[in-house]
Amino acid sequence: MRLEFKKMTVDDFNELFMEAAQTERALPGVFRRQKLASWPDYVQSWSSYGWSDVEQVRIQPTALQVDRLDAALDLGLRMEKNDRKIVWAAAHSAVGRERGPQWTKLGKMLGRSRRSVKSDYIAALVRLTWIIKKPH
Repeated sequence: MRLEFKKMTVDDFNELFMEAAQTERALPGVFRRQKLASWPDYVQSWSSYGWSDVEQVRIQPTALQVDRLDAALDLGLRMEKNDRKIVWAAAHSAVGRERGPQWTKLGKMLGRSRRSVKSDYIAALVRLTWIIKKPH
């Protein structure tokens, strides 16, 4: 599947990066557990009866989601370094949240106000559309 970048808008890029961050979190870990059996995780305590905080089973991303993650990574490499940092930080702060990115937290991390971080994020996506639509 090949995405048509030239037809994408700022909202499309926003959605693509948000989905890519969620897909990246759903990928399996770098290190595999060194167990020889495929038993589910369980708490090894004599007083545990199943109502513990055992980690949920992770759903693996589909091939389409991995392809879109690859496209987002390619787009990220075309951006300037500061734009890339803001876009990926916003996308990763929005994973698992209904309200979107944590602008206040990002502003504290970057030493700016939340409004300036949000406007820099939107400006980075606008610059990305200019980079994509520029004739070679």
